[in-house]
Amino acid sequence: MPRPLACVVVNPAKRSVTPQVLERVERKLTGAGYRTHLLETSLAEPGPTQARLAVASGAQLVVAVGGDGTVRAVAAALAGTGIEMGVLPLGTANLAARNLGLPVRDLDALIHAAAHGEARPADLAWVSSGAPDPEALAAVRTPPGGWARPTLGAEHACIIVTGIGFDAGLVASTRPRLKARIKWGAYAVAAMANLWSPRLGMTLDLTGTDGERTTELLTARTLLLANGGRLPGGITLMRSATMDDGVMDLAAIDTVAGLAGWTSLARQVLPPFAATYSRPERSLGRVRLRRGVEARVRLDTPAMVEVDGDLLPPTRDVRVRLDAGALLVRRPA
Repeated sequence: MPRPLACVVVNPAKRSVTPQVLERVERKLTGAGYRTHLLETSLAEPGPTQARLAVASGAQLVVAVGGDGTVRAVAAALAGTGIEMGVLPLGTANLAARNLGLPVRDLDALIHAAAHGEARPADLAWVSSGAPDPEALAAVRTPPGGWARPTLGAEHACIIVTGIGFDAGLVASTRPRLKARIKWGAYAVAAMANLWSPRLGMTLDLTGTDGERTTELLTARTLLLANGGRLPGGITLMRSATMDDGVMDLAAIDTVAGLAGWTSLARQVLPPFAATYSRPERSLGRVRLRRGVEARVRLDTPAMVEVDGDLLPPTRDVRVRLDAGALLVRRPA
């Protein structure tokens, strides 16, 4: 009988993706009984097409090698197929790997998990946005790689977080060269540049796990719709957010009183008190948490949106739906 096929979808633009690393991956997969095939991504084809080709070729395992953008691109193609997915995080933030519980600092352990790990269900979200606002679009700079393209029909796959407002501005302001030099620290630099981002008025329509729909008016610097709450540096934004609970976690984050508000927020999100939030009406840094399976956000003014670090143009309308257990992702046994 022929050996099963394992395809490796790799982003060659990542500095950590070296021939030596890829050789170790292929050697480990071969030792696990697979025949392997390498598929490289590009700016024009960032991963979904390669992963769909792997599926069409009969692959039983597809390993995503790169950053969160590559992971979500591969996840989009594998959702609902039952084909197992491995993750080798070689990006900057590697949020997907952190929230999956992968040993992000141990390359050998990561490769072993991709080749021999236990495949367990993980949730995936799907994001769609309204038409770009022409005036707001003309006022912002197009990202170096262009605006993110939908990964399935009109929807964007989201494996970790969709951010509206400040969070998207932070992604847009992060300089690629600085990110290559100081990695996660580049996001901290960009955050400082976005402290005065506007507060956004919004209407949130949320469908709960029981099917009940609620409508709420909110004001926030940013709204996060998340499948995981862990960030680098020991920061946890949402304690209840996990990738396999069938629920989407939302955080509306606001600050008032200038730097005092940001200082108040920092005390609530940084260690040792990460995700220990004060009552919003009593704090200058205000975090309101919600949970559900589908959300529609209608903004009073247009704002940019980021999906796992990829940018969508300014819009007034964003929808996110959770696809519970859509993936089978290998994790340490």
